[in-house]
Amino acid sequence: MSAGPDVAGLVLAPGRDPALRALAARSREAAGQVDSGIESLSATRRHLAEVLGLLPRPRIAEPAERLGTWTRDGVDGIELRWSTGFGAPTSAWLLRPAGETGALPGVLALHDHGGFTRVGREKLADGPDGVPATPAVSREELQAFRDRYYGGRAVASDLARDGFTVLVHDAFGWGSRRTPDDAIADRFHRSVDLQLAGRRAETIRDGAEPSEVTRGQRSELLTAANEPQLAKELGVLGTSLAGLVLRDDLIAIDHLAAAQGVRADALGCFGLSGGGARAVLLAAMDDRIRAAGVVAMMSTFVGVLDGHADQHSWSFLSPGLSRVGDWPALAALRPALPLLVQYAERDELFGLAGMRDAHAILTERYRVGARPGAYTGTFHDEPHRWSVAMQAELRAWLVAALA
Repeated sequence: MSAGPDVAGLVLAPGRDPALRALAARSREAAGQVDSGIESLSATRRHLAEVLGLLPRPRIAEPAERLGTWTRDGVDGIELRWSTGFGAPTSAWLLRPAGETGALPGVLALHDHGGFTRVGREKLADGPDGVPATPAVSREELQAFRDRYYGGRAVASDLARDGFTVLVHDAFGWGSRRTPDDAIADRFHRSVDLQLAGRRAETIRDGAEPSEVTRGQRSELLTAANEPQLAKELGVLGTSLAGLVLRDDLIAIDHLAAAQGVRADALGCFGLSGGGARAVLLAAMDDRIRAAGVVAMMSTFVGVLDGHADQHSWSFLSPGLSRVGDWPALAALRPALPLLVQYAERDELFGLAGMRDAHAILTERYRVGARPGAYTGTFHDEPHRWSVAMQAELRAWLVAALA
């Protein structure tokens, strides 16, 4: 009769198995990760493009289509649209200080993932009527999202008022670039409806009154259920969700650099959460980015494996990405690039140990890269959100970095 389980023989979840972690680490080191110092910048970029399946992007032969203009609350806005070569065209807004005609630094504002895919650009910017509304999202729902994650602010509009030309666009999978519900397989519709029916039954058993699920909430559940299937299909095509989002962002920076009244020598990018992940990859792949801000999106990959992987999208945990480099090493791929990382110490999506380890790696990479002052890491007593004080810090940092 067994005296009890042998602790050494316990079967662990693969991501937490020390032996598997060690085996994978040795394999990554043999492949020559970016943080080993073996690969050059160009070679690492080729490796990153291969891992993500980064597809060629169209040459910008003409300016984006202008659909309308407006002036509101100190901001001049232009509604733009362009083709990426497949799917629906990208919708975007270009924002500038009202009445400004001179050349200004340009910034690409990158929206988050947020489990909120029915809108993209609207999360970060006001439109001609203030807080936007779309056929799929009411002003009240959008403002509630901003209140939770952005301190109630339209951060791209605030930055434009501070003297920047700001471009904010829908990335692949969001807003104008989102997969329509009726294009998602029937089995996912059935799965979501069964999930909702189970929740309702459980609520009734607990003696509570079940709340009604809106069409929009069901739509977001459907998109979340479909994301692994989408990742499979994109993998078969030789690309990835992160690769297609990065491609959209590279096309957007092409349009920003070509826009009238933009200093092409002073381009930056920033984003919260999934937008921060986008900023890391965009800055790693394009020398035109002269400053990058990453908000509540920095940890070692091992830190994410310790109980947080299930909270992240395929757009962040792309298969094979860690074979190119750990996340902070990718962020430090250009160690002369001004980089601000804002860490939220009570972030539910990351462990504090993983954040502090990432900060140490970034500090060392920039020290070795002979630009120790180019990296700034700040820690904030916040959950997974971008407070108004954090926004003010990043805006002031961008003013100095892109002067």
